[in-house]
Amino acid sequence: MKPGALLDDITARALEFRWLRTALAPASPYGDRIFERIVPFAPGEEAQAEARARRVAAIASGFSSQTLDAMRDVFRNAPDASNAIARASMGDTLSDANLLELQRFFDACVRLDTLTDENAALPRVASAAVVESARRIELGRAGKFGFYLADAFDPALERARSSLAQAQAEYDAARGRATAAIATLLGREVEPNEFIVMRADLNGALPDGVRVVREAPTYLLCEIEETDATLAALDRRDALATAAAAAEETVRRALTDAIREHAAALNAAADAFGEADVLVAAARFTQTHDCTVASIVSEPALHATGACFIPLELELEKEGRHFTPISIAIDDVAVLTGPNMGGKSVCLRTCGFIAICAAFGLPVPASNAAVALFAEISWLGVGADDEPGGLLSSFAREVVRLRDLLKRDRRPLFALLDEFARTTTPREGKALLVAVLKRLQAIGARGLSATHLAGIAPAAGVRHFAVRGLRGIPNRPATSDLHQALESLASSMDYTIEEVTDEAAARSDAIALAALLGLDERVITDAYDVME
Repeated sequence: MKPGALLDDITARALEFRWLRTALAPASPYGDRIFERIVPFAPGEEAQAEARARRVAAIASGFSSQTLDAMRDVFRNAPDASNAIARASMGDTLSDANLLELQRFFDACVRLDTLTDENAALPRVASAAVVESARRIELGRAGKFGFYLADAFDPALERARSSLAQAQAEYDAARGRATAAIATLLGREVEPNEFIVMRADLNGALPDGVRVVREAPTYLLCEIEETDATLAALDRRDALATAAAAAEETVRRALTDAIREHAAALNAAADAFGEADVLVAAARFTQTHDCTVASIVSEPALHATGACFIPLELELEKEGRHFTPISIAIDDVAVLTGPNMGGKSVCLRTCGFIAICAAFGLPVPASNAAVALFAEISWLGVGADDEPGGLLSSFAREVVRLRDLLKRDRRPLFALLDEFARTTTPREGKALLVAVLKRLQAIGARGLSATHLAGIAPAAGVRHFAVRGLRGIPNRPATSDLHQALESLASSMDYTIEEVTDEAAARSDAIALAALLGLDERVITDAYDVME
């Protein structure tokens, strides 16, 4: 899953694209290969994007979470048989390990089709080629995870192995007779291969047919030499071992040819298996985060009701806090104002996240949404610095990013500006932001600009949204505990976003927030005096 031209690195970081990739990651190497080929749908491909989202949603609604997890286990445990299929295609004879990989892959295909229960949204993977190939190698099944080139594959193999076993028995018998004869001469039992004779027990020379392998002060390490009879039996055994190996090679070659015959269809099955893996991962994501299919519209816009920025929602859940869903309609370029820590940046990130999900043909985390496909989504402002320091200031880096964005001229553009030009003087920052918003309007961009600067919306001639903000001044915690302060803030903050028509809503509540976070009361009092 690659961002392509939709996102640059900075925007991808700001909108948690890496988190999304991880959340959608498939479980098998087959899925990984399909996943890496996924790119966003482009403007003009609205029908395809919505169709894919509906397909994912059909899978999410058609199966329980337990069944989807069982499918994930099938994907996770399936070995990668692609190399075996490729080797067969090139004419290389497959090893028993390769055939085992194929057998387990075929088993996984059958198991997956059983779990999918002919749901039309998921591809069928146990094709005729898979079934036929599985039948050809089934005789080699040995337990749950084993493969053996069984005699049943070919009568000639059975005969060759039987003859080899008989020749081995004849050789073993000849060696046994030679060993027994030596044992009689030594008056003791000896091993058929190496054995020790203590010098103190030896009367005279060793018997004929015994060779000393190593001498020590107190003993001799010996072995029984081959006799004419054992050598003849050994020659027969070796010849038959060569014949048995040739018979095995013939069987492996025949099995390889059977796989090669269906190689193209097996590769298609592997791709279908990977596609199913990717779709099931997306469906599980959809279930987990209660996503819905967005209408993919041709006119550039983003409308969302009850939208969530999932990465933050999960972080808040860990702390026992709640994410307030966001509802907003963006048909052009708009301004967003509100108090510090009122959720302006979160609103921008939520909108960007929704647009990314729609671009990849995914159900979106919202109760209802209508989203266009954008040629580029770009984040400017807070969080858009490549790195601190360097030759350029924060303001300069913002300007360079804006310059490059306008030069690329990818339309339609979805621009998210978070406190753009915040590091220069308010007067010049306001002038620049107003000019930027006018330019974005002129090129038909859509987007949202979060700012604390007053008078931006009427000066730029754009719509104005505002976070409602604090419902009264929150109580200052008795201690300086930051978590208590944040809980008090969250309970007092109304994160609802509404469209406003006057600048009265452009409040920041900054002094109240500073007090809540424990700033010296004398500073707070003086600040209020200055405001008055």
